[in-house]
Amino acid sequence: MKNALFTKIVLIFLVTLILAAGLARIGFLVDERMARRDSVVDEIAAATARDQTLIGPVLVIPYTRIIKMLKPADKEDGRILEVEKRIADRLFVLPAELDVQTSLNTEPVRRGLYQAIVFSASLTFKGRFAAEGEPIKPGANEQIVVGEPRLIIGISDTRGILRAPALTWGEQRSDFLPGTGEERMANGIQARLNGLNLQNLWSTEFAFTLDIRGTQSISLAPVGDATRIAVRGGWPHPSFFGQFLPEARTVTPEGFTATWATTRLAANMEHHLNAYLRSNQGLSGNGLIGVRFVEPADSYVQSDRAMKYGLLFIGLSFIAFFLFEVLRRLAIHPLQYGLTGAALTLFYLLLLSLSEHIGFAPAYAVATVGCVALISYYLIHVLGSIAWGLGFGALLSGVFGILYVLISLEDYALLAGSLTLFGFLALAMVLTRQVDWYQLSEGLTSGHKRFNTASGSNNDSGETLNV
Repeated sequence: MKNALFTKIVLIFLVTLILAAGLARIGFLVDERMARRDSVVDEIAAATARDQTLIGPVLVIPYTRIIKMLKPADKEDGRILEVEKRIADRLFVLPAELDVQTSLNTEPVRRGLYQAIVFSASLTFKGRFAAEGEPIKPGANEQIVVGEPRLIIGISDTRGILRAPALTWGEQRSDFLPGTGEERMANGIQARLNGLNLQNLWSTEFAFTLDIRGTQSISLAPVGDATRIAVRGGWPHPSFFGQFLPEARTVTPEGFTATWATTRLAANMEHHLNAYLRSNQGLSGNGLIGVRFVEPADSYVQSDRAMKYGLLFIGLSFIAFFLFEVLRRLAIHPLQYGLTGAALTLFYLLLLSLSEHIGFAPAYAVATVGCVALISYYLIHVLGSIAWGLGFGALLSGVFGILYVLISLEDYALLAGSLTLFGFLALAMVLTRQVDWYQLSEGLTSGHKRFNTASGSNNDSGETLNV
């Protein structure tokens, strides 16, 4: 008798642990579906083109350094021979000015229940190269033999090239060829500048247009001493990434525009690019500028957010039940706690399964209406009162509404969640401020006896309970 309250709390805690295990299993299912979604995105990218990263244009000037040395023929012969040592190398020259105008079109490509964002991009490159003095200076007793210069552009997935581009270099027009000729950046294209010497390479404007497609994101390396990049697209949820954020951006439901401007002092791209092309150092984290096409309304992400509040949601419902027991002196069996909690747990499974077919918001509405209707119907008979059953249903509807707001918020989710918890705690403390917890155990026990009597019997307050 004296331990009835403690026993009730322990049983409710055990029921909560069982429901927490069920929530964990549903959480694993969410992770599994997300992994499957990512796998399908990879399959779509493998069939079209993956994330695109463009590096360039870079002017490559191959040359051979011929060093003439004097060497004695042998120890016994006093003759001196002149020998040549040849060292082949290449010089990487970055544009002095570079302007890139990018126009993007995006479309979702579905496969079964899943989809990937595939884009097509038209990039117009304009710029010029400049050199301070002789770019390759011979040393003492040296001769420099310059090879055929070429302009290279690294493209991470060349399958995405839609049309063969052509390079305009001053008055000369050259077609791009496959490959870059660089071992470290083999994927890409190159244009050979036939018949041009070093003097003709500088201060001559170049231009070309590159049409490519890819999946999920596109990024560029700001290789110019002064680089300006402008991107516009029809996707309403762009995510800008890289070491440089846009100087100006405009995002509307119809699309976005963004512009970047960098200098060689800020990007230090000459150092990064030489380290990348001559060694095993990567370039992905060094100065790239990119746009990723995200889906903020992704049903799996929002389902995962909802799962984080699942145990708290069930706990608040159980606290409401317990406060009803305390304030109304009417006991509710732990099994009835468990059945109500099971309905709340299945809400998340319904939400996950429905959202794959009809979207997150409609799925949330359908799952909420179904669970609230079921629990309200059940509580009308458990509590023996239509008013109290519908009242609990209205309370659950409000909590579901608060939960939807919490998972929809991004920047203010933590603040809103903290204020909500504080409000529920304050309400519980206000409602139980005059409860004598030492006398509660005996009251709950007698409440059990009254609750289990035949239908139509009266409790101490004169109320009739139909169970």
